[in-house]
Amino acid sequence: MNPRHLSGIGRRLRGLGVPVVSPRYEALARQAADEVLVTSPEGTVRFLSPSFSRRWNLDRWALLGMDAFDWIHPDDRDRAREALRRACLPGAAPVDSEHRYLVLRTGEVRWVRVRFSDARHERSVAGVIWNCVDTTEEKHALEALRFVADHDRLTGLPNRRSLFEALATARAAGATCGLVLIGLDGLRAVNDRLGHSAGDDVVRRTAERLTRVAGGDAVVARLDGDEFALLVTGTERVVGQAVAVLGERCVRAVREPVAVGGRSVVVTAGVGTALAGPAGGPDRPAPADPDGHDRVRELFGHADVALTAAKAAGGDRAVPFSRSLLDARHERAELAADLRQAVGQGQLRVVYQPLVDLAAGSTVGVEALVRWEHPRRGTVSPAVFVPVAEESGTILELGAFVLDEALGAAAGFRAAAGGGVLVSVNLSAHQLLQPGLDGFVADALARHAVDPAVLCLEVTESAAVADLSAARETLLRLRSLGVQTALDDFGTGYSSLSYLRRLPVDKLKIDKSFLDDVADDQGVAVLSGIAALASGLGLTTVAEGIETDQVARLVARAGCTWGQGYHFARPLPEQQAREHLARRPGREGPQNPLWRSTTA
Repeated sequence: MNPRHLSGIGRRLRGLGVPVVSPRYEALARQAADEVLVTSPEGTVRFLSPSFSRRWNLDRWALLGMDAFDWIHPDDRDRAREALRRACLPGAAPVDSEHRYLVLRTGEVRWVRVRFSDARHERSVAGVIWNCVDTTEEKHALEALRFVADHDRLTGLPNRRSLFEALATARAAGATCGLVLIGLDGLRAVNDRLGHSAGDDVVRRTAERLTRVAGGDAVVARLDGDEFALLVTGTERVVGQAVAVLGERCVRAVREPVAVGGRSVVVTAGVGTALAGPAGGPDRPAPADPDGHDRVRELFGHADVALTAAKAAGGDRAVPFSRSLLDARHERAELAADLRQAVGQGQLRVVYQPLVDLAAGSTVGVEALVRWEHPRRGTVSPAVFVPVAEESGTILELGAFVLDEALGAAAGFRAAAGGGVLVSVNLSAHQLLQPGLDGFVADALARHAVDPAVLCLEVTESAAVADLSAARETLLRLRSLGVQTALDDFGTGYSSLSYLRRLPVDKLKIDKSFLDDVADDQGVAVLSGIAALASGLGLTTVAEGIETDQVARLVARAGCTWGQGYHFARPLPEQQAREHLARRPGREGPQNPLWRSTTA
C-alpha cells in the first residue's frame, strides 16, 4: 500500500476521533522499554508507541490501519495468528509468541518476542496489546552457544553429543541406522614431528575428505581427537549397502597424502561399521527404550568392536561388526577379569631367554618374559593375554610384577655366571607414559640391591614413536639412573633414522621379520645396512628369532652384535636359566664350535 494512503488513513482515524488508547496509556507507552502495538482482534494496527516507531524507523501514523501480520515472516504468520486468537478467547491469560519480523524499509529479518494481551474491555485501551521485544541478538548468542555445544571447533562438524542425539531421534522414529567409525593412525606422530598445528591441518583435511565421501548420503561428525563417524539412515537395504561402500571409501580417502607445510604427510585409518535395524515391527516388538538411547549406545558399542578389530589387524582397512567379534571382546573381558587376579593367586611366572654374543658365543644376558598358567584354560599365550592387559590397564600391574621378579633373580644370575649378566625387561606403551616411572624403577633397584647397569628396559618401536617427545623424556630419565635402554621390534613400525637419532637407547633389537629374508644376498645386505647404521650411532644390535644354524651364521656375518632365539635356548625357568649361565663358554662348558668357525 502507498505510504501516502496510509498517512491519509491515519489522519482520517484521528479526525474521526477513534478512541484507540487513552492519553494516560499513551503517556505510559512513551515511557515503556517494550515496543507496543495495539491492534484489532484480526491484527489491524490501531496504535503504535513512539518507541516502536523509533526502533524500526517507521512513521507511526502512516502505518495505522495496516495488517500487523504483513510484518511477520510468512513461515511464522500462522503461529502468530494462533497466539493472537488464543489471547482473545474469553478469560484468556496473556499469550507469548516468538517469531521473525520483517523490517519494512530494508527487508531485514529480526526476531521479536510478543506478549498478546486482550484489553478490549478496558477503558484505557480499545484493542489487543502487543508488547514487543527485539530478541535477535539474544537469539544469535544462543545459536552460537548451541553451535559450540553441538559442533567440533576445529572442523565445524557435529560432535559426539550431536551425533548421539541424531541417532537417538532416528532410532526412536524406527529408522535403520548405519554407523561408520573412523580412527586415524599416525596423527600423534604428525603432532610430534611437525607440531600440533600440522596435526590440526591433517584433521581439517581429513574432515573435508570425509565430507566429500559422505556427499548427501551421510552425516559426518568428529567424535574425538583422532576419531570421526558417519551416520546413514533410511531403509535397511539401502543403509546396509551404503555403510559397506562408505567404509571402504573412507579408508582410501584418509590414506591419500596430505600436504602440510611443504611436506607430504600420510596417515591411515581403521574403520569399523555397524547397523541397527528398525526398532520394532510386526514380529519384532520394540524394546522398552522410549528415548532410543540404549539402542544408540549398543550401535556405538558394535561399531567400536569392529573398529578395535580393524586396528588390531594393522589398520588401513574397514571391518564390519559381527557377533564373532563381539564374542571375542567378551572373551577378552573375561580374560581381563581373570588376569587381575592372576598375580595374587600365583598364576603368573617369569621365564628367561638368553641373549648371546655372536662373536664370542657367550651368554651375556637374559630377557624376562611372563607366562600365565590359567587354572581352567591352561597355558595362555602372551600373544593373547598381553594385548588384553594393554586394553584393560592391567599391564601396569603385570609390568611391575615382571620387573620385581627379574630384579629378584638378578643376584642369582650374577652368582651363577661368575660376573655381570644383563637382565632385560619389556616396558609397555602404558608403562612408558606412566608418570613417575623412573622413580618406580629406582625404588625397585634399591629394594633388590641391584646395580642399575645390570638392568635393560626395552620399549617397542611403535610405543616409542606414538608419543616421541614423552618417550624421549622418559628414556632420558631412566638412563640418568644408570639403566640401559633398548628399542625392541625394530622394523615393524617406522624404522626411521630420525627416530633413532632422537631416542636415547643403547641397543637396537631387530625384528624377526628381517631374518625371514636373510637367506638371500639382498636380505643379508638389508640386515648389514641396519647393523652398520646402528654401529654408527653407537648402538648394540640384537637379532631376534634366530632358529637355525644357517641364520645364526648369516646374522653374525651381517655384523649384528648379539642374537636371541630358539637356536640358542628357549625361555627357561629361573633355576634352569642359572644352570645355563653356569655352563656358558668361558665358565665351565666348552666353547661352542659354531662361534669358532664363524669368527675364524
